[in-house]
Amino acid sequence: MKEKTELQKLKVLRQNNREANAITRECIESALILLMEKKRFEEISVTDITRKAGVSRTAYYRNYTSKEDILSGYMRNLSQVLSDVLKQFDAVTETRQSWIALLNAIKPYASQYRLLLDAGYFGKLITEYANFMNETTKQGDYGRYYSSQYWAGAIFTVVSAWIRNGMDADIEQLADIGATLMTQGVLAAGRYGNKCE
Repeated sequence: MKEKTELQKLKVLRQNNREANAITRECIESALILLMEKKRFEEISVTDITRKAGVSRTAYYRNYTSKEDILSGYMRNLSQVLSDVLKQFDAVTETRQSWIALLNAIKPYASQYRLLLDAGYFGKLITEYANFMNETTKQGDYGRYYSSQYWAGAIFTVVSAWIRNGMDADIEQLADIGATLMTQGVLAAGRYGNKCE
């Protein structure tokens, strides 16, 4: 077998470092989420996180600048998962199916999502998702930009309420409500008793 060149060795080393950093980040994120199940976010220290994750402080600071930075990374990953699910559907012709897919995708993350809500990250979840929706929006395209803000707020408000209420409505029922609101908007307000009186 031919011996690897220094360049080939360097590429392998870079890939191994990237993989190691990805594993380290995953361990740190998981550790913080697990700690949040037992302690309030404000009470968790970097030492608590590194011990639970089984990583050094150096590894921690190589990947994150703060606890908030860890949650931001986690929210970006969660938003990416949800965005990928919704991109599979046409929001106009497959509204109900997109709601069903979204709710099924979020369900496995419900406990972590609730921890983020309890830590005061509701607004940041909406912002992160709106950022995903606006990735390809050109500067000055106010219609697309503000409609994305509107839909991110509407979708995440409904999903957050559902999770806070212990996922009380079944997915099919909530998909019907979400689809009706998205396709009929203000016209559906009377149907659900939401009049501005």
